[in-house]
Amino acid sequence: MLIIETWENNPILRKVAEKITDKNYNEAVKLWKEMLKYIKNPENAWVWLAAPQVWHSVRLVIVSLLKDRDDENFKTVIMINPEITEHSENKESDSEWCLSVPWEKWDVERYKTIKLTYSDEKKAKKTLILEWLSARIVQHEIDHLDGKLFTDYLNK
Repeated sequence: MLIIETWENNPILRKVAEKITDKNYNEAVKLWKEMLKYIKNPENAWVWLAAPQVWHSVRLVIVSLLKDRDDENFKTVIMINPEITEHSENKESDSEWCLSVPWEKWDVERYKTIKLTYSDEKKAKKTLILEWLSARIVQHEIDHLDGKLFTDYLNK
């Protein structure tokens, strides 16, 4: 069972997560299976999740790559050690929310297009170019791996 806590109760959310290696790969497999069950559960209605949100300081995210907010034909992807390698100069602002900061919704500026590399669940190296909502979701989740929350981007 996954335990999701708010940022005040989960200090792991403010730490840079560890890279997944052959040494901790089997543990990561167990974790992503639990995370996948969580986001696929219709009661949760969630389409993305990072390992630090469930108390595991490893570089693992599961994201559903949506074309737009009404997309019902999305693909859910497991990303091990994701890294943004390039991004557009253009940014756009849109509203974001997070399980770790419940009841908050803010406009955050993000890169409109990103290129990223990651390994999939079979350890195959992948490269993706993502735009708009998918790019936003992945940037948000990678921030969790880097100890950041979407509220860090707000002008105080």
